[in-house]
Amino acid sequence: MERLIRIKIINPDHGMTETEMQERIEILKGVVGQDTELSMDCLRDSEICIDSALDVALAAPEILQQTIRAEKDGYDGVILYCLSDPAVAACREAVHIPVLGGGQAALITACGLGYNFSLLTTSRLRIPEKKEFVRTTGVDPDRLCSIRSVDLPMGDLRKNLRETIEHLVREGQHCVEEDGAQVLVLGCLSFLGMAEEVSERIGIPVIDPAKAAVAMMECLIRQGLKHSKKAYPTPPAGQRTWAAGQVRIH
Repeated sequence: MERLIRIKIINPDHGMTETEMQERIEILKGVVGQDTELSMDCLRDSEICIDSALDVALAAPEILQQTIRAEKDGYDGVILYCLSDPAVAACREAVHIPVLGGGQAALITACGLGYNFSLLTTSRLRIPEKKEFVRTTGVDPDRLCSIRSVDLPMGDLRKNLRETIEHLVREGQHCVEEDGAQVLVLGCLSFLGMAEEVSERIGIPVIDPAKAAVAMMECLIRQGLKHSKKAYPTPPAGQRTWAAGQVRIH
């Protein structure tokens, strides 16, 4: 009997319900084998929703804690359910199982399907951050031909799926017709399950980063691969503590 593959998905958005997380798991089961178990947790102690570079920094400690816990609980790999790949390098240093972020997985996948790609994000305010993020993934920034925004609030993306898809199609068509995109990357994991229709309507491959990350993680685990400790060495032994606090933006 083959050993069950267990993948922990850490959703860095605070306060998601079990129903919301299970909805995502059911969609993601479609891209993994029957011997792969998916489990999702969200942030519980940090009241953060990833919508800026500030949020990425503030979410990092609890993401790291959950990653370490997943390894102790026997999971074979961890996925960071966010296109910003929050704390991914720190998590790779802290554990001996593979850790993937949705952003790097999506962009690497896009590079296998075309010479260039465009990225669709939720807000135009995040375009500078996303442009810089591409450089951290190992993907040649010259392959990014544009970043466009659907300008929808994070909390509304799944409230009206039809409206969100229409926004994605409209901006995706601009990416193809005006920017010359050959591949499109959906720039938020809340766009889960929308890529197929967008692809059919605009006529190019569209990457769903959540699916890309889950499929890539399963591939790594089946090959017995994990991140190099020459690249991500285990930090010096010792206790690290930090004070809980708040940041208020006006």
